[in-house]
Amino acid sequence: MFKFKGFELVCPHIYRRFGEAALLQLDIRLLEVLLWIRKDLGLPMTINTWKAGGNLSQRGMRCNLCEKVKEKDYAYLSAHIFGQAVDFNVNGMDAKDVRKWIDDNKSGLPHPIRLERKNNGKETTWVHLDIRNETSEKIVYFDV
Repeated sequence: MFKFKGFELVCPHIYRRFGEAALLQLDIRLLEVLLWIRKDLGLPMTINTWKAGGNLSQRGMRCNLCEKVKEKDYAYLSAHIFGQAVDFNVNGMDAKDVRKWIDDNKSGLPHPIRLERKNNGKETTWVHLDIRNETSEKIVYFDV
């Protein structure tokens, strides 16, 4: 019930290449954090929807064929490239409330994380979570 399918967490290019084994490309810490959120929050999470005909395809692991990567004119080293980040929404909650829930329950986090609050000066309508937190704090907040 709480498991993820590979197509939820990787772009179509990676999934076509590896199928469900695409999950092996992801950092285990990210998977453990996502499973903790999904289980403890108890609500459906939406990451990628491309497999069901939706338009979300680059919210998990991205590759060199993805538009968000190809459009950059600089070395793109996002945590998404390394299987260490996802963007997601939780059904029935806005992103600010999800971030608050994570913060209120951070003692249960299996690994330290980073959460994005603002993108281009505006509060995000999605939750960006990655495991590139190199501090002793459970959560580091950042803005892009």
